[in-house]
Amino acid sequence: MNDPIEFKEKFIAYIDVLGFKKLVEDSENGIGIPLTELVEIQNTLKRDLDVQEIKSYGPTTCSASHCFSKDLCFKVSQVSDCVIISAEVSVAGCVNLISHCWKIVFKLLQRGVMCRGYITKGKIYHSDERFIGSGYHTACGNERDVRAFSREADEKGTPFVELDPSVCDFIKGCGDKCAKEMFSRFVKYDDQSGVIFPFQSLSHSFLICDWKGTSFDPKKELDSNKNLRLSIQRMKDGVIKFVDRSNLDAIRKSEHYLKALDDQLAMCDKTDEFILTFGGLKRN
Repeated sequence: MNDPIEFKEKFIAYIDVLGFKKLVEDSENGIGIPLTELVEIQNTLKRDLDVQEIKSYGPTTCSASHCFSKDLCFKVSQVSDCVIISAEVSVAGCVNLISHCWKIVFKLLQRGVMCRGYITKGKIYHSDERFIGSGYHTACGNERDVRAFSREADEKGTPFVELDPSVCDFIKGCGDKCAKEMFSRFVKYDDQSGVIFPFQSLSHSFLICDWKGTSFDPKKELDSNKNLRLSIQRMKDGVIKFVDRSNLDAIRKSEHYLKALDDQLAMCDKTDEFILTFGGLKRN
């Protein structure tokens, strides 16, 4: 069935890969990543399998949350190094759009690739082939002016996907416990703004006893925490590898990612100390 040609009020996200032009130039000159990896980065933006799952089965996050259409009017358009995502104005529409954006940011992070974007609510006509509307213009226009977690008064364009206050207020006032819980996992606030923040998921959690009452294995937990630490370090190495060292603005942006990853490495150290203490082990 063809989509009716009309503007609709929807949640709209715009996400752009940072430094993609330089990655392309280096690849063409044979000094950067291969073209196949550039294509994989583009595929990460679109996430076709996730989109198809929503289209076929409905909401994948908070499946019992209120929605108007089973497929949430969920649309994704990927153009070169950016992606436009929209979903109906409902609790399920909002939280699934945010979840989708979180997955994109996290998967790019695993590659060491930074991105920036903006999520808002507004008018758009979004079909499988095209997108038109002032809501898209707002999301695209605000992407360059993201100021979340800025360290200086005049700093803008920080490397985060920022949420418009209207989106945050929608979830705050929805009364849906699942949506609020998932929102808190996906989003972190500074003094003024909320942003998609995958870094906080990079921590090792464990139970002192499993469901059978078996005591935890401290050596196993230390190994798991070590693997997490290595994974975080690989992300840091990727960010350092891809940043354009001749571009001071790019270096400043990378410092946001590197600090967030260093914070998680510090959490790994604290987790090691807890495991060693509780397990009665000594550090080697």
